[in-house]
Amino acid sequence: MPFRLAALILAIFCVGTAELSPSGMLDDLSADLTVSLAMAGLLVTAYALTMVVGGPLVTALTTRVRRKLLLVGLLAVFVLGNVVCALAPNFGVLLAGRVLTAVVHGTFMAVCVVTAGAMVGEGKGGAAVAATQLGINLATVLGVPMGSFLAQHYDWRAPFGIVAALATVAIALVLAWVPDTPTPTVTAAHEARVFRRPNVWGTVGATVLCSGGMFTLITYMVPLLTGVGHLPRHWVPVVLLAYGVGSIVGNLLGGRYADRGVDRAVGQLSWTLVAVCLLVWLLAPYALGGAVALVLFSLATFALIPGLQTKVLTEAADAPTLSLTANMSAFGLGAALGSWLGGLFTDSDFGTRAVPLAAAALTAGGALLVLGLRRAARRAPADPTPHAHPLAVSTAKR
Repeated sequence: MPFRLAALILAIFCVGTAELSPSGMLDDLSADLTVSLAMAGLLVTAYALTMVVGGPLVTALTTRVRRKLLLVGLLAVFVLGNVVCALAPNFGVLLAGRVLTAVVHGTFMAVCVVTAGAMVGEGKGGAAVAATQLGINLATVLGVPMGSFLAQHYDWRAPFGIVAALATVAIALVLAWVPDTPTPTVTAAHEARVFRRPNVWGTVGATVLCSGGMFTLITYMVPLLTGVGHLPRHWVPVVLLAYGVGSIVGNLLGGRYADRGVDRAVGQLSWTLVAVCLLVWLLAPYALGGAVALVLFSLATFALIPGLQTKVLTEAADAPTLSLTANMSAFGLGAALGSWLGGLFTDSDFGTRAVPLAAAALTAGGALLVLGLRRAARRAPADPTPHAHPLAVSTAKR
């Protein structure tokens, strides 16, 4: 892995920490801001919905901007949004800061993946996705437990301030280490044509459903641990740390598996995630069993993500930035759907205990869609002009 990728990994770590940290401190946010647990969960939902709308829009408006300049500009907006969150006096201002950071999330992540692809070389699409996904894994390992610990012992505002400071460092590293590239010649209208392909829409749809299953459980895993499994709160950061370690292992395995055959990888791993969600439901009433099941959930979740990203890159190789942004928006839409559904169950008679079942149902929908796409592809006539490899396309634009 080129050492210059460290700049992108740090930046993605900051973005991932800002996205995921509220799920590790919902109880503290709810108590301090005097809002319900479900209302606090809207910090996840609003972030996700903003990604859905903002990602494609920002990407379309910045198609002709040089990638390095775009990375720096998006990170600057991200820093500003986290400063707003850190200084927020009430829930409304905090929500506004979350929206500001979410606007740039999808485009930033997509540009990072395309840039990393150009840096690692052709034939390593899954590895490039996994390398950038490592930043999210580190956010899960370090950022989310850090946020939970600081929220319990100091103030929930502290994690946002630390993220803003680290993102400022990332800007400097991007300027120093990331190679510049010429202005892309492909227009937004040209890239948008890839969405005429059913496999592209189908993959994006599968991402929505699988991501929905992931975030149904991710958003409410701490209340599940403490409220259903009766895990003492001081053990939550430890479990989140183990969860993060599982995410790193899953990411590395998933990236390699995707490079060996992305269709098979996505198909098998999506059903694996369904099974693990059911295991979480079964073991949730037991503190240790629930914690172990959530670590397995992180492994399965983060093994699937590189496959979903590589799949959309493969199906839309001639429009990597817009297609990846659309898939990021799909993750955001799934996160909004999942966090909303989890909150619905939490506030209902079913309670938090039923959240893993809702996660399994959404993920099963995604797995069935993936299965349908594979069967349709087998029945379709051979394409005489196969799509170029996504990394070949991104390298050609340099």
